[in-house]
Amino acid sequence: MDGLGGTVIAKEAVEKPVRQRRASRPKVKTGCNNCKNRRVKCDETRPQCNKCVRSGRQCDGYPAYKRTGDVTIPIAPRPGTSTTSAISTSPSSSSSSSSSSTPPRSQELVRRPQRTEARPRGPTVEIFSPTAYKPSGLAFNAQEGQYFQVFQKYTASELSGFFDSEFWTRSVLQESHSEASIRHAVVALGALYKTLEKASESPPGSPDNNNFDAATNHYNFALQQYGKALTRLRESLENQEKRPHRTILISIVLFTCFQSFTGDHKAAISQIQHGLGLLEQRRQDSTQPLIRRKDDVVEDELVQMFTRLAIQAKSYDMAFHFPHPYVIRLSPQRADPTSPTSPSSPSDAASTASMDAHIPLVFNTSQEARQALDSICERIMRFNELLSSYHPGPNNILPRSVASSGNGFKLQLASWASAFAPLLESRRHPGVSNTERAGIDVLKMIHLMSTILFLMGFSTTEMEFDNFILQFKEIVELAKEVVVDEELTLAQERCGDTTRCRHKANGVATGMNRPQFPGLASHHPGHREDDYMHIKASFALDLGIVPPLFVVATKCRDRKLRREAIRLLLSSPRREGMWDSILSGRVAQWIVEIEEEGMSPYEGPWGRAAMEKVPEEKRVMVKEILFDLQHREATLRCGTRGARDGDFDERARVKQIWW
Repeated sequence: MDGLGGTVIAKEAVEKPVRQRRASRPKVKTGCNNCKNRRVKCDETRPQCNKCVRSGRQCDGYPAYKRTGDVTIPIAPRPGTSTTSAISTSPSSSSSSSSSSTPPRSQELVRRPQRTEARPRGPTVEIFSPTAYKPSGLAFNAQEGQYFQVFQKYTASELSGFFDSEFWTRSVLQESHSEASIRHAVVALGALYKTLEKASESPPGSPDNNNFDAATNHYNFALQQYGKALTRLRESLENQEKRPHRTILISIVLFTCFQSFTGDHKAAISQIQHGLGLLEQRRQDSTQPLIRRKDDVVEDELVQMFTRLAIQAKSYDMAFHFPHPYVIRLSPQRADPTSPTSPSSPSDAASTASMDAHIPLVFNTSQEARQALDSICERIMRFNELLSSYHPGPNNILPRSVASSGNGFKLQLASWASAFAPLLESRRHPGVSNTERAGIDVLKMIHLMSTILFLMGFSTTEMEFDNFILQFKEIVELAKEVVVDEELTLAQERCGDTTRCRHKANGVATGMNRPQFPGLASHHPGHREDDYMHIKASFALDLGIVPPLFVVATKCRDRKLRREAIRLLLSSPRREGMWDSILSGRVAQWIVEIEEEGMSPYEGPWGRAAMEKVPEEKRVMVKEILFDLQHREATLRCGTRGARDGDFDERARVKQIWW
């Protein structure tokens, strides 16, 4: 404004100086109530804030979750998008960045379109019937009781993934009869199961989304129950009620499961860190190591559970390179020299690699093989963790001069493969269930992946991954077997005669933009293995096919094999713990675009271009991936293997993606 108005303002400014106000910033809504009232930054540790505990204040807990509007179940791709879009290899495709496009921000319910039938795992549960399921000793209302029943009948078995687990089907249910925090967490997971089921049944905005049985209502109820679970555990700790460590540890497992399901991987990693700390404290405080207590069965289950969660989180960090404090340490910062699993020097690391892994000549059951493989994988990660602290290098790559100290692990991995061979050969024998067969396939995939990554942990060149082409091929074939078996089983349950499946028209999935998988053999007359129309988005807490397929998709430079791995990831949306198949497939697509820029377009497995290999100067590795599964967005960074941060890297690329 000019003229008189400007003069008046100027005079007032001179006569009465205006007091400077502090810049307004958004209020933090996720901290504990005490820190919010004091207007200080909260570390958001659950169930009690560490800042309050250290200062001697009473932590008042966290506000209840509040969600309005539509919600996102980010396991499946967004509606209307092609999950297996062709990987472009033209020069223009690599230079174009998705950051220039507007990301899809709508908070829609995610489901796979064209699937209107109920989840085929079992009959759909009507959870709002007048009769409520009420376990003995619990004060359930009707709604909570029905979600508990959903968990008992369906969710518990699905969380086990490809392996039977009494932890979910027995221990958790037993504890939920007496512990309020566990009970509410179980109800929350049952509500999440119903959310995923309902989200798969109808498209967003359909009339069904307006009734009480809509996915949005299931999801909001799950959040409320999760908040109650946290509150009940915090209250019991504040009141100094005696709670066995196993109760707290089971609660942590359930919280980790909930957070992984909803895509909050940072919170899940924090929970795992807390649980590992409690287990270490319990180990150090144990005063009766030679006397077996009656609750040792539960303790053994929890040790195995946290071992697998730690392996999962560590593998996640190795793939995506998280910043601190979201890095899992399997050993305490100051290793205990008396612990056989916590070597305190490089020489002790070598002796750890030579320790007996208790591998028999032949595994009698897949459960026995699984425990042995878990033990090997955990000690390999401890070995790498310790040596990396003595030999810090780019991306935790160890010098080849210390590779001989890991020879013991090479022998153990080979012994495991030999003992597992009869089980692997017998997986197609009559009487072997689909679940057991899939578990055998998954164990072999994880063994192959672990062997490749361990041996490549001493290499600074991506070219040496070409030595594992046979292992990459076996991983893809095993994963294909798992997915095809799952698809055929569900197709037969839903459609009976798969030759007359109503979900296809002229052999092509109705309404789906799905490029076909060339070169795949058919296990069933009239059924194409590439038409995965019956598999719905799923969640399990254990690792399965996603991490091994991610390794193939990003490290195998056979153009046919890596594309098959990517399509398997994108065609059967699933989350295995924190590993998300859609995110993994999208990251791999981006790596392919970068590495194959300038190469002849890929036109199928029989074309001349399929035989081209990515040259050494074009090969890259994932340096860091910062992502948000809840909003389905990620920032990807790649570069030269062995290049240190801060040095000039001509292969360095950064890209933002949304899905």
